[in-house]
Amino acid sequence: MTTPRAATPSTTTDCIWIHSPSQLAEYCHTWHAAGAFGFDTEFIGERTFIPELCLIQICSSGEVALIDPLAIEDLSPLGHLISDPNVIKYCHAGSQDIAIMHECGYTPANVFDTQLMAGLLGLTYPISYAKVVEHICGIQLDKAHTYSAWDRRPLAKAQLIYAADDVRYLPAVFEQLRRRIESCGRTGWMQELCHEELQHAVAPPDTRDLWMKLKAPRSMNRQQLGVLREITAWRHQLAYEHNTPVRAFLSDSAIRDIAKMMPQTVPQLARIEGISEQELKSYGPFIIELIDNVRRMPTNQLPDFASEGRDSLETSQFIERVWAAAQAICLGQNVSTNLVTSQAAITDWAMKKLAGESLEGHELMHGWRRECLGQPLDDVVAGRTTLTLAMQDQALKTSIQMGN
Repeated sequence: MTTPRAATPSTTTDCIWIHSPSQLAEYCHTWHAAGAFGFDTEFIGERTFIPELCLIQICSSGEVALIDPLAIEDLSPLGHLISDPNVIKYCHAGSQDIAIMHECGYTPANVFDTQLMAGLLGLTYPISYAKVVEHICGIQLDKAHTYSAWDRRPLAKAQLIYAADDVRYLPAVFEQLRRRIESCGRTGWMQELCHEELQHAVAPPDTRDLWMKLKAPRSMNRQQLGVLREITAWRHQLAYEHNTPVRAFLSDSAIRDIAKMMPQTVPQLARIEGISEQELKSYGPFIIELIDNVRRMPTNQLPDFASEGRDSLETSQFIERVWAAAQAICLGQNVSTNLVTSQAAITDWAMKKLAGESLEGHELMHGWRRECLGQPLDDVVAGRTTLTLAMQDQALKTSIQMGN
């Protein structure tokens, strides 16, 4: 298969600037007729809870268009197109782009992510757009404007070139990756994976799990973790209601200290570093009440690190071996391990296996992941099959055969 290559990246702004509702409606009709298009967005996420959408890039039938959402209040023609299941859309690492369109009131459908597709072909996951464009098209992109002030008008020529190039090569990248996936017989995997990621991008976060991202000391007891969970969830809700960045109220370190010390009065809370006088005045009594509520919770309603039994040498060795087998199975199929699973998921899988628990509820035992890794891993660990490894032309080759 011949990979399309271009000599140089763009040096001109040969794209359409869409800044009126009539233009948008006209081009949406054209893109609908084409049946497929690539898209990307530029936004600012530092100032608000919901990112500010500043620019939308579209590439269809070799034509690049830049849509100005700051000039067009009604984006419904594009929103309906993004939501149309009969039109193919493709993007790269597009979970935030999808989430932003969802926040605008539209539910994206039939979207394919070229970053995920690259992972199914054994390319590094996650892989940047610049890297995959270089791999497919032979182009080295300028990424200097990643953090530009996209809300300013007029945009500079360099910004326009950067924005256009972010979608200009998407059609070639998507088509080449799609063909390779099809030749490997993994079209079903691609469809299921991209749909799964689409659903994840539009689903609201489970605020009760946000505490796990705060890197709490493992010395914390269950009550302390309960305080961490409740305050983290409350902070997220507060940020949503005020449309401000999550950490505009309490820093992660302040929340960890509150959970560790579990103050019983507002004066005790005031001794914790990183809590402003305004925050103390506005929310101090509520935080103390929240801590008191956690103290009254039954133990079985409090979170835990769930680390029982994982510290033994034998258990650690077993988990390491299962992880090694999982990597070999994935890489032997030329699929990025990080796309399929994680060390945390493999640890959970191994612990269930050691405990003799059913694996049917585990994420690795459903859909394309079961076919790719879950079932082969279970067969290898159980001794039903034998895994053989070999290096050929700098690639890892695996062979799985029925055991004796």
